[in-house]
Amino acid sequence: MRLFISVEFPADILAALTELQREIRAKVERGRFKRSENFHLTLKFLGETPHETLDRLVERLSEAAKGQQEFSLRLGQVGVFGARPPIRVIWQGLAGDTERLYSLQQAVEKACSAIGFASEKRPYSPHITLAQDVTPLPGKPYLPQSLPDLPFSVREFALVLSEERDRKRLYTTLHSFSLAQK
Repeated sequence: MRLFISVEFPADILAALTELQREIRAKVERGRFKRSENFHLTLKFLGETPHETLDRLVERLSEAAKGQQEFSLRLGQVGVFGARPPIRVIWQGLAGDTERLYSLQQAVEKACSAIGFASEKRPYSPHITLAQDVTPLPGKPYLPQSLPDLPFSVREFALVLSEERDRKRLYTTLHSFSLAQK
């Protein structure tokens, strides 16, 4: 099973991300654009995971969730990884209570490493992937100039199964973990 742990978004955030992606798509020659139902904020990518590990993983993540409180985020700036065409990734950043986001990510990281998952070597860089391998139209700006200021609450995170079917990536939530209320 190919798994990851993520924060999922409410409908208004998904709609805003879809509109943002539509604006970008109109200003580029080509790219691979994420399907809107697949937008998420990765906390930890686990990769291929033996089925026998699932119960211990759920137990550890449940413990991690109990020690974290709900918090609020909002959409931040749009940026890129790899500025020369083709642009590797166009991403949507986040703002708001990012300290709690980093705390949640560290709790998830610790829970996973306690049962044998490798710790991430790179620093956590929270972002939402909008598109990959993008070739902008020559001489035209492709990143949006203004973004909606939409706050949203993070009340839970999820353990997600990633599968490929009919050449499409499908995500299925296996388990949700509620954070402590404020």
